[in-house]
Amino acid sequence: MPDYKETDVAGTSWVRCGYLGINNPRPHSGEPSVTFVEEEVIALGGGRELINKLGNLVEPFTPENAAEAFDLVHPETGDVLGSMTYQDLYVALASAYRHVALKRDAPPPDPAPPETPPAE
Repeated sequence: MPDYKETDVAGTSWVRCGYLGINNPRPHSGEPSVTFVEEEVIALGGGRELINKLGNLVEPFTPENAAEAFDLVHPETGDVLGSMTYQDLYVALASAYRHVALKRDAPPPDPAPPETPPAE
Protein backbone atom coordinates (compact mmCIF):
# COMPACT_ATOMS: atom_id res chain seq x y z
CA MET A 1 0.00 0.00 0.00
CA PRO A 2 1.54 3.35 -1.00
CA ASP A 3 1.96 6.15 1.55
CA TYR A 4 -0.89 8.62 1.77
CA LYS A 5 -0.57 11.25 -1.02
CA GLU A 6 2.81 9.88 -2.09
CA THR A 7 4.35 11.80 -4.98
CA ASP A 8 7.71 11.91 -6.71
CA VAL A 9 9.61 15.17 -6.18
CA ALA A 10 12.49 16.82 -7.97
CA GLY A 11 14.40 19.87 -6.96
CA THR A 12 17.71 21.33 -5.93
CA SER A 13 19.44 21.86 -2.63
CA TRP A 14 22.26 24.04 -1.36
CA VAL A 15 23.89 25.11 1.90
CA ARG A 16 23.90 28.74 2.96
CA CYS A 17 24.49 30.95 5.96
CA GLY A 18 21.05 32.02 7.12
CA TYR A 19 22.26 34.12 10.05
CA LEU A 20 25.55 35.25 11.47
CA GLY A 21 26.49 36.56 14.86
CA ILE A 22 29.50 38.53 15.99
CA ASN A 23 30.99 38.07 19.45
CA ASN A 24 32.95 41.20 20.40
CA PRO A 25 34.01 40.79 24.04
CA ARG A 26 35.83 43.47 25.96
CA PRO A 27 39.65 43.20 25.90
CA HIS A 28 41.08 40.38 28.00
CA SER A 29 37.68 38.69 28.43
CA GLY A 30 37.71 36.39 25.39
CA GLU A 31 38.40 36.26 21.68
CA PRO A 32 36.24 38.05 19.15
CA SER A 33 34.58 35.61 16.77
CA VAL A 34 31.99 35.24 14.06
CA THR A 35 29.38 32.47 14.11
CA PHE A 36 27.80 31.40 10.83
CA VAL A 37 24.50 29.55 11.30
CA GLU A 38 24.20 27.19 8.35
CA GLU A 39 21.08 25.80 6.77
CA GLU A 40 20.29 23.50 3.87
CA VAL A 41 17.67 24.81 1.47
CA ILE A 42 15.73 22.29 -0.60
CA ALA A 43 13.77 23.90 -3.44
CA LEU A 44 10.99 21.61 -4.63
CA GLY A 45 9.58 23.79 -7.38
CA GLY A 46 6.45 25.85 -7.43
CA GLY A 47 8.04 28.23 -4.94
CA ARG A 48 8.08 25.58 -2.21
CA GLU A 49 11.21 25.26 -0.06
CA LEU A 50 12.24 23.19 2.92
CA ILE A 51 14.87 24.51 5.34
CA ASN A 52 17.00 22.18 7.48
CA LYS A 53 19.15 23.76 10.20
CA LEU A 54 22.68 22.35 10.01
CA GLY A 55 24.47 23.95 12.94
CA ASN A 56 27.08 26.59 13.63
CA LEU A 57 30.44 27.29 12.10
CA VAL A 58 32.55 29.46 14.45
CA GLU A 59 35.72 31.29 13.44
CA PRO A 60 37.67 33.34 16.01
CA PHE A 61 39.55 36.54 15.24
CA THR A 62 43.03 35.89 16.65
CA PRO A 63 46.48 37.43 16.25
CA GLU A 64 47.45 34.20 14.47
CA ASN A 65 44.80 34.53 11.73
CA ALA A 66 44.56 38.35 11.51
CA ALA A 67 46.56 38.44 8.25
CA GLU A 68 44.82 35.38 6.72
CA ALA A 69 43.13 36.44 3.48
CA PHE A 70 39.94 35.16 1.90
CA ASP A 71 38.20 35.90 -1.38
CA LEU A 72 35.40 38.46 -1.51
CA VAL A 73 32.71 36.68 -3.50
CA HIS A 74 29.66 38.47 -4.94
CA PRO A 75 26.66 36.81 -3.22
CA GLU A 76 24.52 36.72 -6.38
CA THR A 77 27.02 36.03 -9.17
CA GLY A 78 29.80 34.14 -7.38
CA ASP A 79 32.36 36.45 -9.03
CA VAL A 80 35.53 37.03 -7.02
CA LEU A 81 35.78 40.78 -6.42
CA GLY A 82 39.06 40.87 -4.50
CA SER A 83 40.28 39.69 -1.13
CA MET A 84 40.21 40.74 2.50
CA THR A 85 41.99 39.70 5.68
CA TYR A 86 40.36 38.81 8.97
CA GLN A 87 41.79 42.07 10.36
CA ASP A 88 40.16 43.99 7.47
CA LEU A 89 36.85 42.27 8.24
CA TYR A 90 37.10 43.09 11.95
CA VAL A 91 37.81 46.75 11.12
CA ALA A 92 34.97 46.82 8.54
CA LEU A 93 32.43 45.41 11.02
CA ALA A 94 33.50 47.83 13.78
CA SER A 95 33.29 50.69 11.28
CA ALA A 96 29.85 49.62 10.04
CA TYR A 97 28.60 49.60 13.64
CA ARG A 98 30.01 53.07 14.27
CA HIS A 99 28.47 54.36 11.01
CA VAL A 100 25.00 53.05 11.88
CA ALA A 101 25.23 54.27 15.50
CA LEU A 102 26.26 57.77 14.37
CA LYS A 103 23.33 57.88 11.91
CA ARG A 104 20.98 56.88 14.71
CA ASP A 105 22.42 59.45 17.12
CA ALA A 106 22.56 62.37 14.68
CA PRO A 107 20.15 65.17 15.42
CA PRO A 108 17.25 65.41 12.99
CA PRO A 109 17.83 67.86 10.16
CA ASP A 110 16.48 71.39 10.59
CA PRO A 111 13.16 71.83 8.86
CA ALA A 112 13.30 73.80 5.63
CA PRO A 113 12.52 77.47 6.16
CA PRO A 114 9.12 78.53 4.88
CA GLU A 115 9.11 79.95 1.38
CA THR A 116 8.62 83.66 1.15
CA PRO A 117 6.38 84.90 -1.64
CA PRO A 118 8.15 86.83 -4.39
CA ALA A 119 8.00 90.59 -4.10
CA GLU A 120 5.68 92.30 -6.57
